[in-house]
Amino acid sequence: MSEIAFPDGFLWGTATAAHQVEGDNTNSDWWAFELKPGTPCKEPSGTAIEHYTRYPRDIALLAGLGFNAYRFSVEWARIEPHEGTFDQTQLDHYSKVVELCRKSKLTPIVTLNHFTLPQWLADRGSWLSPSVVGLFERYTRRVVGALGDSVNWYCTLNEPGMVAFGGYGGGFAFPPGLKGAESWKAATAALVAAHKASRAAIKELRPEAKVGLTNAMQEWESNAGGAPIMKYARRLMEDVFLEAAVDDDFIGVQTYTRARLEMPAAAGILSKLALAIPPVEKLAVARVIARQRDGGFAVSHDPGVRTTQMGYEFRPQAVAATVRRAAKLLPGKPILVTEHGVATTNDAERVEFITDGLRSLHEVIADGIPLKGYIHWSAFDNFEWASGYAMQFGLVAVDRETQERTIKPSARFLGEIARANRLQLPK
Repeated sequence: MSEIAFPDGFLWGTATAAHQVEGDNTNSDWWAFELKPGTPCKEPSGTAIEHYTRYPRDIALLAGLGFNAYRFSVEWARIEPHEGTFDQTQLDHYSKVVELCRKSKLTPIVTLNHFTLPQWLADRGSWLSPSVVGLFERYTRRVVGALGDSVNWYCTLNEPGMVAFGGYGGGFAFPPGLKGAESWKAATAALVAAHKASRAAIKELRPEAKVGLTNAMQEWESNAGGAPIMKYARRLMEDVFLEAAVDDDFIGVQTYTRARLEMPAAAGILSKLALAIPPVEKLAVARVIARQRDGGFAVSHDPGVRTTQMGYEFRPQAVAATVRRAAKLLPGKPILVTEHGVATTNDAERVEFITDGLRSLHEVIADGIPLKGYIHWSAFDNFEWASGYAMQFGLVAVDRETQERTIKPSARFLGEIARANRLQLPK
């Protein structure tokens, strides 16, 4: 065996999101969306894996495996159940989660918003509400004030590009289910502004804390004809948020696969000439959405390409490509892989995915890119949004009838890497 070592102080962790694991998040827009007739949600989240009450045992399990960090989100719909009314009981709950992490020698990495919004805000227009930026800043201040100096890593927003594309561009099943270029761009602008306002509030209250947002990034490819629309889509989904991170303390990168867009050469020329014209831009948005839905973006849909449960190409090395791209756009900025994982029923594939992903990231570090850690998605098999509970991303299996946790070999494998801060490779 040979081995590769990672830098001293490297963060090794795994992640969850409140709505996906806590259960009974009844005051959120996602809860309503799951129960709304006609949406493509496979099943409701229900009690999820009861992490809200079982977190002490879950945190002990993660610490026992050897991790030194835990990324989780606090739930706005619980903390501010009615506009302007903050529930101190909920703030105390998340303070206890943070303190238990610290006692367990897990660095808490707190995400302030992981997709869900309070229903009262959804009723006012969600990310298109004229007051949403101020409301998110106020919420940020209450949370950071409650958690005090116990949290040194904050993620303001989780994958805002996916929120804008899915919920406002019509890219996939996501509330509020709007479609079109105008709503997509308006939501994007609001999310960027909300991130900046939240970041400023955190730095005012906790100057020492590291603040960033997490970016959903793919390893993009295209032929010459598809390049204009590919670059257009990549800019709206990724680049505008990377540019918003120029003053952040770190960049959060989240990658699962690569994507490809192929179009005839003539279509590419016309697209390049016409994308600045609003009616053509609307057609481009429609084309991007159609390609995303029918698999035209995904290399995984080519014959013979290995795929995951989600239908993605099995491409663990994509994370190195996206880290390199983030580093190129924002040179010198510290980077944290805040999500990387695979949906599979075969845990040996997860071990392979982790191994090949880490091998590619080690090469990134060797090239001088300041990568600070690797957070695997996810800690547990959980609720995967519109796909329900069928997708198995977890290092730990959960029997939802009994809520029994079963540690998978991949969890022990990654935990041992975390303990040693090095990966052993077969020669």
